[in-house]
Order: sequence, then C-alpha cells, then structure tokens
Amino acid sequence: MKSLIIASLLTAALAAPTTPAEASPLNIRREKDCCPANGAQPDGKLPGDAINTSVLVPISKKKPDYAFPATSVAKITPDDFCTIFNLDLPAAATQGKICNLVFDFPSHEKARDLFTFHGPGHFTFTGYAIGVGAVPGQTTYNNQPAPGPSPPNPPPVMKPGNSYIINAAPCGIPPEAGTVTVSGSLCSKDTSFTFKQSNVICPLGFYVILTDDPNA
Repeated sequence: MKSLIIASLLTAALAAPTTPAEASPLNIRREKDCCPANGAQPDGKLPGDAINTSVLVPISKKKPDYAFPATSVAKITPDDFCTIFNLDLPAAATQGKICNLVFDFPSHEKARDLFTFHGPGHFTFTGYAIGVGAVPGQTTYNNQPAPGPSPPNPPPVMKPGNSYIINAAPCGIPPEAGTVTVSGSLCSKDTSFTFKQSNVICPLGFYVILTDDPNA
C-alpha cells in the first residue's frame, strides 16, 4: 500500500525562526475527496480494464449443507458465514500482465449505506483451484470449490478507509484459454461484515486490476 504524500515546505529569511506549515483547507478537502489507494490503484479509482466480481455466494459453517443463492451483498460473521467470490478473467486481456487481486474498502463517507462493519477486522482468505468457482444453489460449506493456492501474504487486518492488495502475481493464463474463473472465500473469526460490491463514489469489494509485467 502506498500512501499519497502531499508535502508543503515554506522557507523563511536567513536566521529567521521557522514554524511547521499547517495543512491548507484546500489540501484537506482534496484528501477527503480521494478514494483509498494502493500500488495498483494510485488514484483509488478503477481503471477501464478492471475486472469486477461476477458472483457472490455465501456459505455457512452452522448450515454446512445449505446451498445459498447468489447475492449482491457479501456476508461474513464470526466463525459462521463466509462469502465466496468469483472473478472471470478474459485470457486475452491478461497477456503480459500482473493480476492484482485487490479489496477496496472506502470509509462510510465514501460508501454510505453500502457496508456494515463490527469487530477488530481479522479476516482469512482461502483460494480455490484455477478454473472453478462457486455455483449458486449448489455450493455449500461442505461442498466448496476444489482447493487451490491461497494468498501468501494477505493483510492481517482490514478496516474502512483503506485499499488492499490481497495478492499480486503474473496472470499466467494461456492466450487460448478463453475466460478463466478464479475464486476465493472471505471469512472471519471475530468480525461481522456485510458489503455490497459496488462502484458509486469509490469502489468497494473485490476486483482484479491488471498492471504491466516488467518481466513479460
């Protein structure tokens, strides 16, 4: 995560005392107007080729065999509900690219009425096999997609007002593969969290951001 740093340096006459510069009202307004940024989204916005989540499917540890329908609002509760997210990657668009799985999490001010959040913000990310994903009405806690690689260094805590790169790696999808589904689940032991995948004032939810691979 790279923060946007705005520095203002005032110089005075030789030998004159100096005082710290105060943030101007204009700079304060600009910071408030910004969406949370990360290394793949330096302005906090979604680029035109960003890949949106295609489906959200909840699963419940306490109802392990119940198959929920697709939802527009993800639900995570302590040691019970998780939500599986699918993203469909067009192979042609990923050639020579880094696939950055991000979670954009703006403040309530920037995503009013689009999420609820209660708890310390510890989450777990579980990855599934490439090419498989949740199937609404079929996927359950006891019948999850085949396991696959999980993000090696996910953020230990997620809280509103931030944007997180969950994982970044060369996409590595053969050009003839067509559209490939990648998926994972978001769970928590201590936090209740609901969110509507959206892009109103600022993006909220899971996206894949494509950036150039310098080694391609």
